[in-house]
Order: sequence, then C-alpha cells, then structure tokens
Amino acid sequence: MTGRERVHAAIYAGLFVVLGTSTALFAARYGGDVRIWEEFTYGYLVLLVVYTWYLFALLLVHDVRPRRYPAYAGEKIAVLIPCFNESPELVEQSIRTVLAAEGRKQVVVIDDGSTNGVQERLAQLAEELPIAVHYFPANRGKREALHVAVTRLLDDDVEFVVTIDSDTVLEPDALVRVVEPLKEPSIGASTGNVLLLNERQNLLTRMIGTYYWVGLNIYKQAQSVISSVVCCSGCLAAYKAPLLRSVIDEFASQRFLGEACTHSEDRHLTNLVLRGGHDVVYVAEAVSWTETPATVRGFLRQQRRWKRGYIRESVYTLSYAWRVKRLLFLQILFWDLTAPFLSFGLRVALVVTIVSEPALVLQVILPSWIVLMLVRYIFVPLRARDKLPGLFLYMLFYECCLYWINLWALFTVRNRSWVTRQATAQA
Repeated sequence: MTGRERVHAAIYAGLFVVLGTSTALFAARYGGDVRIWEEFTYGYLVLLVVYTWYLFALLLVHDVRPRRYPAYAGEKIAVLIPCFNESPELVEQSIRTVLAAEGRKQVVVIDDGSTNGVQERLAQLAEELPIAVHYFPANRGKREALHVAVTRLLDDDVEFVVTIDSDTVLEPDALVRVVEPLKEPSIGASTGNVLLLNERQNLLTRMIGTYYWVGLNIYKQAQSVISSVVCCSGCLAAYKAPLLRSVIDEFASQRFLGEACTHSEDRHLTNLVLRGGHDVVYVAEAVSWTETPATVRGFLRQQRRWKRGYIRESVYTLSYAWRVKRLLFLQILFWDLTAPFLSFGLRVALVVTIVSEPALVLQVILPSWIVLMLVRYIFVPLRARDKLPGLFLYMLFYECCLYWINLWALFTVRNRSWVTRQATAQA
C-alpha cells in the first residue's frame, strides 16, 4: 500500500469514527447526561449556520465582483462525446448542436461498445457530418473512452478539450463560454450550467430541476469564487489540452482501497486538476441541456452511484487540498464530507420523536425546520421563484430518502457496480 493509499484509508476510517460518535451521542441522550446531547445539538446547529453564512459570503463576493474572462479568439476546441447505449435520436441531436455551436472545433465520438443500434446511426452521421467516430468492440467504460480519445485521437493543434455526455445538447455559445476561463494562466478547468430537457415531465423532474439549480447556482457558484469547484460536470466540462494529457494516464488507472474505480470520472478528473494547484471555475453562461431519470427508482439508482463517488472523491480531496487549496480542505473536512455522518444521531432522534411525540413535531420541529431551510436556501425564492415548489419537495425527499443513501454509500464505497444510462432510462 502506497503512502497516499494509507492516507485515503485513514480518512475513510475516520468517517466511521464520526458516525460512531454521533451514534454514541444519541445513546447518551437516553442513557447518560442529556446535557451532552443538548450541547452536541447546539454545536451542530452553530456549524450549520456558520457554513450557511460562509456560502452567503462567497455568493456576495461573486455578486459584487463577478469574474470576467478574456474573449474567445478562435482557439481550436476538441469536443469529446463518449457514448454507450444512448438513444440514437438524442445522440444525433447532441452531435448536431455541437457542430452548430460557435467555435473552431474537432468533434470526436467514442462509442463504448453500444448494443442498441446507435453504432449504425453514428456510422451514417460520420459519412455526412465532419465528425470522427471511434468504436470499442465491447464496453470498456468512460475512463477508457476518454483515455483513448486524449492519447490517440486529438489533433496536434487542439488547445482546449471539452467533454460532454451523449445525452447533452448545447446552446450555440456554450463551447466558447466554457473555454474562455482557460485563457487565464491559473485556470486549468471549467464547467458549465446544466438545465433539464424534461424538467416539466412530472413532480419528480421538477424537484430534480431545483436540486440541479441549487447545486449549480449556490454550491458550484460559491466554490467558483475560491476557484475550487469540486466537480466539472460530465454534461459540459472544459480542460486545457496539455494539462489533460499530463493526467490522463493516472485518471484512467485510478484505484481506491485496492479496487479499480469505474464511476465518478468527472469528479476524479477535477480532483487531478485541483491537486496540481490549478484553479477550477463555474461558468453559468455556458448552458447545456440534459435529461434526468423521470422515475423514483431511476433517480435513486443514479444517486447511489453519485453518493459513492462523492465520498470516495472527497476522501481523495482531503489527501492533497491542505497543500494547494486550504479553504477547500476546511470546507470538505468540517462540512461537505463529515456533516452527513455527524448528523446521524440527530436524524435518528427526529425519527424517534416523530413516533413518540407527533404533536411536538407538527407544532415546533416542522415549522422550525421549514424556516431554517428557507433561510439556508433563500436564493431559490429570491432568484428562481418558479423552483420554490420543487425546493419543498426536495427538502422533504432528502430527509426521508436521499440522506440515508449517504450511509449506504459509506459502507459500499468500494462497490464497482455501474448504473448504465440504458438501465437508468428504463428504471
């Protein structure tokens, strides 16, 4: 085991210590000094308030001093589109929006062993459109698709590399907007805005639309102020070509606790950029559109995969961030990674209270919780009022379901299973 692997293992073990401590504090509420439980509860609420004000401060900085980037000046952009069993119609729409987008570009599609007929459609498109298509005879994963594209298929004069998912369609100026930050020497990667093609399909997709809006326009925007966006979305991400070439071998061969990694590629690639001391930013003006699972089962399968990757990559972030991005290190350590497990005892106590004292929950706890969440997500009613119903659905769904997936993910973080796009769509 290497030194880095030992650090990862120690941090991962520390999460179980946090979870066990929270459980012990909950037990102390009934079998020990209740004052310890009360102090823990107040301490957690103070931590929540501090983190919320930290986000507000970063967003205020963004509003007062928004970043401006040099204008795109005709640099060559390679657009990489990995594809596996996506709808042939949606893949074609994605490719055509890329070709119609502004910018001088090379378009490369990598079919990862699809079995649903999309290969035939790609062959037809390759004959009539200025695209290059590379086929894998069998599924090898997105990491290998990107590795082959970067090491073997890029033109020599490519300056920026943009990756998009094969179910993503772009606004006409999305490519040039997302690469403009890369003209600054300190910035190694950037990511764009993601909107949902099917947001109005049902209540679930409306809720997910709010979930995306909060994640992008609160969390990613705040992270962008400190130039430490933790994940460049697979829907639309841009990298400096020389930097991407320098990390692509390590990216393709990632292992965690002895297991090869097969998901959360976007987060790990971002980690490698940040680890090198490069800045990573979010560009709200670079707009892409994608589809989300429209059933609870499909959404939960997606979230299980995302949560596992989030824990693994947050552990990875802690292993280097103190050296290059100290504010990011503190944010991950004291909130992003540990808060779900620190709050376990509080949530179990809430379940017990719901069963034993439902009147107290309805009269005191529920109104207080709603007020607290509205304050925490005040930017939703202020800046996206149409997403307010989705916010209430999301807050309820998170407490009842999504939160508990964090615990499942903690115990299964080494699981290599992958929810394919096809399986997600059919779920």
